[in-house]
Amino acid sequence: MHGFAKDYEGKMQFAVEDGKSDAGKGRIEKYGLDIHGMVITDKDDKVLWKESGHLQTKSGIKTAIDKVLSGE
Repeated sequence: MHGFAKDYEGKMQFAVEDGKSDAGKGRIEKYGLDIHGMVITDKDDKVLWKESGHLQTKSGIKTAIDKVLSGE
């Protein structure tokens, strides 16, 4: 995630959460994720894209971010 944060600085904010903490568990449940996953939300916390599990790839995440930022 840190590489993406640098690539999209000023365009998006990134947060990495501990899936074992109470707060992290709550967010995992809220977004319907497994223990691992990624969620892109707007500033009102509306889900724009999500993917659960361990299958995220750098290219897949980049494609999702670019699509969200372009408004598609």
